[in-house]
Amino acid sequence: MRLAREQKFATLRLFNLDIEVTTVCNLACRTCYNLPAQTQIMRVEEFSHILADARQLVGRLGMDGLWLTISGGEPLMNEHLWDMLRLAQAQGVEGIAIITNGTLVNEETAKRIRSLGISEVMISLDGASERIHDAIRGLGSFARTIGGVKAMMEHCSGTFLGCTLTLTKLNMDEIKAYVDFAFDLGFNYAWINPPLYCGRMVQSQLSISYEEHIRVMNLVRELDTRYFRQGFAVYYNVPYYPLTDPISPYLDLSTACPWGRNNLTVTTDGSVLPCLYSRDLRLGNAFEQPLVALYQSSVLKGFRDGSLLAEPCRSCSYRGFCGGCRARTYYLTGDWFAADPWCPLVRGSTEEQLRVFPSGLPKENVGGMQHNRTVD
Repeated sequence: MRLAREQKFATLRLFNLDIEVTTVCNLACRTCYNLPAQTQIMRVEEFSHILADARQLVGRLGMDGLWLTISGGEPLMNEHLWDMLRLAQAQGVEGIAIITNGTLVNEETAKRIRSLGISEVMISLDGASERIHDAIRGLGSFARTIGGVKAMMEHCSGTFLGCTLTLTKLNMDEIKAYVDFAFDLGFNYAWINPPLYCGRMVQSQLSISYEEHIRVMNLVRELDTRYFRQGFAVYYNVPYYPLTDPISPYLDLSTACPWGRNNLTVTTDGSVLPCLYSRDLRLGNAFEQPLVALYQSSVLKGFRDGSLLAEPCRSCSYRGFCGGCRARTYYLTGDWFAADPWCPLVRGSTEEQLRVFPSGLPKENVGGMQHNRTVD
């Protein structure tokens, strides 16, 4: 099952649309990037409008279909969620993913997810222990999240299930334990998100340094290489993570950045963003302007053709896959299109220096393992 989602994207040209269906959340995580000024809940009629518009965009781009990622806030706090999901399935979307903190998932919820044929559920889990997770997400949240995970495992086994962690000072030294824990729980993958300096992260004092980021990125590559025989994936969410691949950069396109290419985010109030982390770059409003027009904005066009990018990102041979993390670049430099200060190539590393070979594993054996990846 490791490759279920990647294979769909590999065989079909899909557009991913993130829709934030509510700003309401039952937690107050110290790392949250989404801090809206007011409480809002999307209505089914608004969701339907966005969905119809997105289908027009997909048709205009000549793509094969639409993938929806549903988030919030906590999407399960929108009482209209199930009606929205049924509507999306009836419209023939290629897949639906839900991002949730898992605390509200129970047997009934898991069975609903299974009955609707939801493709993927991503559960936010910030540590392998109650001590670490609760220090970030609040007292008692770990136990409730694990309860939700177990409900999904028992009643929704056919759904692609992943856990996501926001990397902080509190959990950066326990990544191996976290990945082992996720595998033992039965997840299909673990997704490690380096922090972005927005939302509550600005005041949390939990951010990590560039050197810590590189250390964890290399560890994640080693863990992924060691786990892939067992149908379990480990990802590091920066667009240049594929450069650590010991076989070939961007062989695995699932981590290439879709910013400005095949991805948009629509917030609860209709604001359209290039990605869910780019909170300060509003392209327009989906309730007032067609998504086609917003996708063709000068900002996104200038990113796609490279004309707005600073060097060395503009001339980088990987610009078409990467382009740097625009959100992180903005929060670190104040410029959306500056060179990404967390890219090791920008820092002077060579491609050969970035490739990570598992400790104790001969390089000549890695290729054979790469070709043996299978779907359970």
